[in-house]
Amino acid sequence: MTLDVGPEDELPDWAAAKEFYQKYDPKDVIGRGVSSVVRRCVHRATGHEFAVKIMEVTAERLSPEQLEEVREATRRETHILRQVAGHPHIITLIDSYESSSFMFLVFDLMRKGELFDYLTEKVALSEKETRSIMRSLLEAVSFLHANNIVHRDLKPENILLDDNMQIRLSDFGFSCHLEPGEKLRELCGTPGYLAPEILKCSMDETHPGYGKEVDLWACGVILFTLLAGSPPFWHRRQILMLRMIMEGQYQFSSP
Repeated sequence: MTLDVGPEDELPDWAAAKEFYQKYDPKDVIGRGVSSVVRRCVHRATGHEFAVKIMEVTAERLSPEQLEEVREATRRETHILRQVAGHPHIITLIDSYESSSFMFLVFDLMRKGELFDYLTEKVALSEKETRSIMRSLLEAVSFLHANNIVHRDLKPENILLDDNMQIRLSDFGFSCHLEPGEKLRELCGTPGYLAPEILKCSMDETHPGYGKEVDLWACGVILFTLLAGSPPFWHRRQILMLRMIMEGQYQFSSP
């Protein structure tokens, strides 16, 4: 799916991205993140199509502290993606480039888009289809955890579909290494998929923190959403939704 192009989607000039342009020809915009644009691109030597995530890291948009934070987060994401390369249900990082103004991550092109869009179109999925998707997702999460990696942002928007409707887990921007017994305290992720312990430790300094289990909570939210066609925890007022999560308040609709 091609998206409308805005001023913020302008391509980097050749001087700012020479190494990338020598190898790839960027095409239409197919997605956007908070601080990035995703384009279809063509490998000049082979004609094969890929997707490139382009992040601008300039003083015009970010403070020096934010610049370094974005660069460090992207380097961490790149390192993790290379560590998990080869798993059939995790997106493959093909190439990465870094210049003074831009960072580029080149991935497999997932033509069927996000699981979120597929679910929006179908409203709810059958138990058979949901079972296949969840098995693949849990295999990917199990692989991450076996390698001491926690994803921390599992949601349908970060699950992509290939030509054969097989899933690939993507967007490792919040991922990090977590050794056995180690705990985290950082508040990150997407509100509707946050585990109660993430919320509680952000409110209570004495809370022991959270571990890899937060990914399994998010998997449960995804499972519910696929079958029911709506998330288990939702309220137009976010503070009330977060309270529902901490108290485990949800209901199944009638069959």
